[in-house]
Amino acid sequence: MEYLAIALLIAFISATPLPWPPSWLTLSVIALEFDLRPAGVVVAGAVGAAAGRAGLAWTVRCFGPGILTTGPRENVEYLAQRLRGRRGRLGMAGLLAVSPPPSWVVNASAGLLAAPIFIVFAANLAGRTVTYGLGVGLTGLAAGDLTDRLHEALGPVPVAISLGVLALTVWLFLSIEWQTLLENRRLRLRGPLGPLRRPG
Repeated sequence: MEYLAIALLIAFISATPLPWPPSWLTLSVIALEFDLRPAGVVVAGAVGAAAGRAGLAWTVRCFGPGILTTGPRENVEYLAQRLRGRRGRLGMAGLLAVSPPPSWVVNASAGLLAAPIFIVFAANLAGRTVTYGLGVGLTGLAAGDLTDRLHEALGPVPVAISLGVLALTVWLFLSIEWQTLLENRRLRLRGPLGPLRRPG
């Protein structure tokens, strides 16, 4: 029952865009505080994270395009077309497995790009199993130290920074003119008055 609760908790954290502490840190604290088997915590956390990210991608895939204006929607649709095929899917799966921060944006973008949900789930499951295994299984810190780090991650400054990075990343993903970047190797951003060329 404890492991099911862990899976549900991590699924909720993974599916919401709030600036949560690193999930590996959360799992490490839970494993030490409740004296649970690290392997069970890692598996439960990885399954929960994969399910949460897959649910996020599915939700964005269903409702995201409808709230975008014409320009950003066409921009994202072009990128989705370029990523179709075996090479594109392998590249996307690799990025999802690594899930560089902010990982919420990476997985939401996969939903906008109509990535197959099973790829989102499988890639996140593989990636989280490795990172959680390293974070939970190899941590040499005492439970008190881990708890202090968890509290620090919930402070107002880290939360504000996380929200700022999240908003900036979403804006960049929607503003970059992907056709210009991929075909002409030039970075252009869509501004309120039209495309903006990068100086220089």
